[in-house]
Amino acid sequence: MPHLGNAGRDISGYFRQLANRLRKVRVCCGDWSRTLGESVTIRHGVTGVFLDPPYASDRNQSYAVDSTDVAHDVREWAVANGDNPLYRIALCGYAGEHAMPDGWKEIPWKAAGGYGSQGTGKGRENAARERIWFSPHCLSMPLLFEMETRNQNFAVQR
Repeated sequence: MPHLGNAGRDISGYFRQLANRLRKVRVCCGDWSRTLGESVTIRHGVTGVFLDPPYASDRNQSYAVDSTDVAHDVREWAVANGDNPLYRIALCGYAGEHAMPDGWKEIPWKAAGGYGSQGTGKGRENAARERIWFSPHCLSMPLLFEMETRNQNFAVQR
C-alpha cells in the first residue's frame, strides 16, 4: 500500500488498480445474519465472506449492550457453510476461541496498532492472539505470504 501522506506523489495508478479489483465487490452493512442470505451471496456465484465479529472473550469488558452469542453464532454459520464451494469464508478471532473443523486453515498474526497496543494491558496481550481461519474452498493466499515479508507484525505459519 502506498504512503498516502506525501503531497505531490502520483498515486492515481494505485487507485485505478484498486478500483478495478473492487469493481464487482459488494459491501454489506447491518446485522451479519441479514447480510449473508443466499439472495445477496451465492445466488450471484462464488462469494467471499470476511467475518470479524466481536470476539467471544472479553466481551463483557468491551460491549455494554449486545448479545454475547454473536461470535458463537457467526462461527456456527461459518462452519455450516464452510464446505459449500461457492463460499470463500474468512473468520477472525482469538487463538483458542474457536475450534474449527479439519480443512480450515489458521493464520496467526499480530495486530500492529491501535490504542490497546500502546499500553501494557490486555490490548497488547491480545494483539498476539489474533487469528484468521479460512474455509476449505479459499484459494491459496499469496497476498498473506507477501505481507509476511513486508510486515514484521504479520507472522504466517506454513
